[in-house]
Amino acid sequence: MMTQRLWLGLAVVYACTAVVQLYLLASTGAVWAGTLTAVGFVAAFLCSLAARKATKRRPDS
Repeated sequence: MMTQRLWLGLAVVYACTAVVQLYLLASTGAVWAGTLTAVGFVAAFLCSLAARKATKRRPDS
């Protein structure tokens, strides 16, 4: 359970960071912001997959 929360927390942090980078991309047109936006969303997606995998690995009590 704790591992799942850790992965979900990381997914939220990466998603929020990607949204901020998306705002910077829209307001300034900086290419680096677009790159970081894509990386942030991919990282958030991978963390959410890891959280789902951690849920399936949970031992029966």
